[in-house]
Amino acid sequence: MCIRDSYNREEGNKAVTENYTDLVAYGRLFLANPDLPKRFEVDAPLNKYNRDTFYTQDPIVGYTDYPYLEATA
Repeated sequence: MCIRDSYNREEGNKAVTENYTDLVAYGRLFLANPDLPKRFEVDAPLNKYNRDTFYTQDPIVGYTDYPYLEATA
């Protein structure tokens, strides 16, 4: 098992396709992109995450504040 600090879409797909791993976790990317699967599907730009909001309790900011992709027709 190998744990990396981060994967992007292409690296994650390659790791699974080449049987390097069965699972890739996108923790920080998911925090800033709650619609990450859709963004990967349409190759949309990703929101940048803000580490300062990862473990805050008051005020509650972060995950719920990041913008979603606009609905596409």
